[in-house]
Amino acid sequence: MKYQYIRAFIVLIAGLLALIVNMKMKRDATTSLLIVLVVLLVFYFLATLVIEILQHSMEKNDLTNKESEQDLESTDSIEVSTLPDEEIVSSDDNFDEDDE
Repeated sequence: MKYQYIRAFIVLIAGLLALIVNMKMKRDATTSLLIVLVVLLVFYFLATLVIEILQHSMEKNDLTNKESEQDLESTDSIEVSTLPDEEIVSSDDNFDEDDE
């Protein structure tokens, strides 16, 4: 949905360029309209493909970013949970050394 206006922009620009070229070449109105219609249909199809590719790549990128953030969060929680155990073990070792 982010790219809903890109398709219309591409199609309108292509149609405008086709219309200007047809006017410069002084083509008949019927021929000119037929050419503009074909250009609009072709560019609508191409713009749809481009938008689908962009959306797919952005979704894939978002999923990769979310997975890496979750991996970092899980790693941080593991480190935090093991840190007190290590301190307890090290303090027990120190206590044993003091007793002897």
